[in-house]
Amino acid sequence: MSEREPSQDDAVWQDLVARLESAEAAPDPQDKDTPGQDKPRPADAGNPPSRGLPGANFAAESPPEDALPVAGPRDYYAAEPEDDEFVPPEPAPLGTGEPLLVLAWCGAVGGPIALLLMAMFWRSAPFAAVVGLIVMIIAAGAYLVSRLPGERDSGDDGAQV
Repeated sequence: MSEREPSQDDAVWQDLVARLESAEAAPDPQDKDTPGQDKPRPADAGNPPSRGLPGANFAAESPPEDALPVAGPRDYYAAEPEDDEFVPPEPAPLGTGEPLLVLAWCGAVGGPIALLLMAMFWRSAPFAAVVGLIVMIIAAGAYLVSRLPGERDSGDDGAQV
């Protein structure tokens, strides 16, 4: 790859900057507030000009400028169904769970967290504490698995709402 001369790069750069500055100062051709251009009206938007005569538009009388715009297809909103009939049941209080089940969940979830915290902050933890936590995790998991239902109902596919 050949190297360019720095003077040529500077000239190209200055030309680019000058073109960008002149583009920012020029008015936008799509700007609606430019003098000499008519603002599009909502009634004319759906009626394209005739193909036979250039510039001819055979639309019905256009509404005055201060009239409300006509509702279009994107202004449609589907009516939301009213679900006033459904009232969810009251949730059970937190303390009404089966104590052994709650203890098993605390052991299954809290045991790995405790092992992680011990590995990070208490490196000299006694071996018996680590083994005790591992046994607690295994026992809690075994109890939770044993509580699972053994058989599925014959007419039930398992889906519940």
